[in-house]
Amino acid sequence: MPGMPGTQQRPARFDQRPARLAEIWAARAWNVFNEGRPFSVVYPPLALLAAAALGLAPGGSLGLALLGALTSSLVLSRFAFPLRGRALLWLAALASVPLLEPWRAPSLLAGALAGYAFFTVVVWGSVYYRLRTGAPWSNGLRFWRLVLTNSDPTSGNALEQIPKLLIALSAATLLAEQPTGETIVRLAAALALAAALGALAARAFRKRLPRYPEWRAAGSPGPPLSRRVYVIVVDGCNRGRLWQADAPVVDRLAREGTEYLNVEPAYPARTVVCFSSMLTGATPAEHGMRSNFAPRLGVRRESVFDVLGRHGRSGRLVGIAHLLDPFGEQVVRSVTSVQPTAEIDRSLTAEARRVVEEEDPDLLVLQLLAADQLGHVRGVRSREYLDQLAETDRRVSEFLSFLERRGRLDDATVILMADHGQGRGIGGHGHLDWGERPVPFVVWGEGAVPGAVSREPRSVLELAATIARLLGLPEPEAARGRPLVPIEDPRVEPAAAGGRCLAIVVARDEEAAVGPVLAGIPSEACGLPVDVLLVDDGSRDATAEIARAHDARVHSHPVSRGLGAALRSGLQIARDEGYSAAVYIDGDSEYDPADFARVLEPVARGRADYVLGSRFLGRRDGMSRHRALANRATSAALGFLMQTVTSDGQTGYRAFSARSLAAARIAHDYNYAQVLTLSLWGHGIEPVEVPIGYSRRTTGRSFVRYPEYLARVAPAVWREWRAARASRRTTAASATPIAPASQNGHPPSLVNSGRTSVSGPNGASGRSAASEPPPQRTSA
Repeated sequence: MPGMPGTQQRPARFDQRPARLAEIWAARAWNVFNEGRPFSVVYPPLALLAAAALGLAPGGSLGLALLGALTSSLVLSRFAFPLRGRALLWLAALASVPLLEPWRAPSLLAGALAGYAFFTVVVWGSVYYRLRTGAPWSNGLRFWRLVLTNSDPTSGNALEQIPKLLIALSAATLLAEQPTGETIVRLAAALALAAALGALAARAFRKRLPRYPEWRAAGSPGPPLSRRVYVIVVDGCNRGRLWQADAPVVDRLAREGTEYLNVEPAYPARTVVCFSSMLTGATPAEHGMRSNFAPRLGVRRESVFDVLGRHGRSGRLVGIAHLLDPFGEQVVRSVTSVQPTAEIDRSLTAEARRVVEEEDPDLLVLQLLAADQLGHVRGVRSREYLDQLAETDRRVSEFLSFLERRGRLDDATVILMADHGQGRGIGGHGHLDWGERPVPFVVWGEGAVPGAVSREPRSVLELAATIARLLGLPEPEAARGRPLVPIEDPRVEPAAAGGRCLAIVVARDEEAAVGPVLAGIPSEACGLPVDVLLVDDGSRDATAEIARAHDARVHSHPVSRGLGAALRSGLQIARDEGYSAAVYIDGDSEYDPADFARVLEPVARGRADYVLGSRFLGRRDGMSRHRALANRATSAALGFLMQTVTSDGQTGYRAFSARSLAAARIAHDYNYAQVLTLSLWGHGIEPVEVPIGYSRRTTGRSFVRYPEYLARVAPAVWREWRAARASRRTTAASATPIAPASQNGHPPSLVNSGRTSVSGPNGASGRSAASEPPPQRTSA
């Protein structure tokens, strides 16, 4: 890779076995229990059978109990109650109490709940992850907390599975012990209520669904732009966490190529679903892969691999056994996923290198799995997840260095992306919660525009059209959207902000602290000249004189008006004087000016309009426990209001783009923290967080007194949130809604051409990588 640091030999051991037949079918069987819909059908009858063996089954006919459980489970499984819709599911469970009389079999319910906890925490969180990924046997001690916050469509979504289980087993008990017409009416009423609330939850959730691009009849393919295309898919990559990780090679690809900032995954955001949409260009309803559990094998639409084969070209997908289900062994070189997380990406890249050496395909799609696995085992908000992303960056570096040494990057295009992100709990993904969207998407090499970004809403479905355009081939017949080819994309724009940056320092009676803050602010950051403004909020000491001594411009309030009013003045000056960026930093020396460029960078690079420097993602020195607890609680509340995750909503270190300067509104004088973020959120501007350092002040004291703070801030936050929510709803209503399975035009109802075999693994996926040279590490 041009400009990439040199490489050095690094010995390594990694498992190069392909996925064997037993592993492939074991993975398919595991998905029955891992995926939420089949689990919610299978587990209640299994719990009843286990209870019967232990003497805990309800009285009456076991057959009727099984019938009641199965019927209830089938009805409930039709409704996912995604995200906040789970509140309606719990309402249905509560309303069913007088109808289903769950007190009839307390031992059965307690045993079933204990079995669920044992399965998720011990079997899944400890044993399964130990055997498959090498996680510690004690992982369950952490895993149970992840299960309680999980929001994806798996069996690990406790807030969905528990009420469904209670309803199904209560219905089973009532039918077995009282098989009358009245019982049937009660069951029907309870299930009808749950179905009605489920439909209501689905209707509300539909507003969050991705808007799939329209299908269009493709014209004749243009001349090829690339000799080869390499697509590196970092499975389950949370983009926000990737930007926080030490990932110099991915960062360099983004700087030297074109970064698409608003690429949506398919729904549900599951690996098999998204890969199928990425490589056919079709929606899940069209290609038939609706979850990782695939009752029928093979995508039902033409894929890019079919197009390549039809035109005498070659393509290969390197990944784990999951991907055999949609694409078969003629396309997929599978690698066993039963190996430590630290080794799985080495095995995948080793197999990819061998494919390049042996076949030199025109298209190579490489799945990197370690980040996804680590997110599931330890959670994406853990430090381990950031460390794994840094390790993934090294694997990308090694693979690109290999391609460069073999001359394969000449006239080639590299696309680095994720199939989906990862969110709350056990690295959850599926219902498009926080962290699952948008996904990273970078185009580097032929067809890219260096140092550019695109903010236009795009979709992973458009990868198929992108590959076809780069290679000069027809698009798959059901492919939607337009190619993400930057040199032909009129909406690609330069990433750099240009102009000047204003550093806004707010202070009141901070003569002992403000000097070092002003002295530490750089004169230039991220390529932008920096001007310094001190907003003096009615100081009675020498704060303003010290600022002038440091050549800072001073804007003074004759009397103290409050922190919110002071920052409002600074933002207004930045807006009125046409600054392209601004950085706000408290003047009390608790925030390090050395972090100035880190906070500004996402704005300067065009990645974000609003940045929060998070003390809880970086180093904290001296923050009291009660203050840390209060900050975490109020940040959680702010995140809840915005349906996202915010680690530090009260930070005194923030960056603004020209867009956010124009939209910023601070509703009251006393404080700014939450209301400013909510006002920007109402304009569609989401905060991006970066880690910063924090040191407790050694002089002066904070103005915050918790009773007064809550009394004055809480009402303002409530009013601002209502206004922001109304603004977002108005914006959403003006957009054209798209149903989950929208056809958006009507792609041809063709089925798979038959070129993609799904019969099972043999020679194509059963190769050994034993002859591969050891991987290379690129120094950073």
